[in-house]
Amino acid sequence: MNFAEQRKKDVAFTIAENPVQITIERTTKTASGGGRKVEKSTLGPYTVRIFQHGGKQITVNTSATTAGTRQDAPMWAFLADADADIQCTSSITDEFTALGQRFRVTAANERYWQGVKTSVDGLLKVVS
Repeated sequence: MNFAEQRKKDVAFTIAENPVQITIERTTKTASGGGRKVEKSTLGPYTVRIFQHGGKQITVNTSATTAGTRQDAPMWAFLADADADIQCTSSITDEFTALGQRFRVTAANERYWQGVKTSVDGLLKVVS
């Protein structure tokens, strides 16, 4: 077994410890004439792991400025296997509902080892 196969196995084990099934609602914007064409599609379902990013405690950051007070909700992250089609680009927005909340993918990174895709991970933001 090579490292890429072992990495895929480790990712599957990690996801299986706390799996969440999601269905991606993708919005794609493409140039069309003088504007943009918006296309919506549904992908999945995918089994992923969703977790709090940046620590074990759930905290809310509060910012106070002359314009008022703003609360920033904590960031979330995800881990998916290599077969998941989860993206975040300037023209693609992926969203899904899980754990009683609506999430938007704010970063998606495909991980490779010697040219073999082993997983997808990234950041999520709660929207609603």
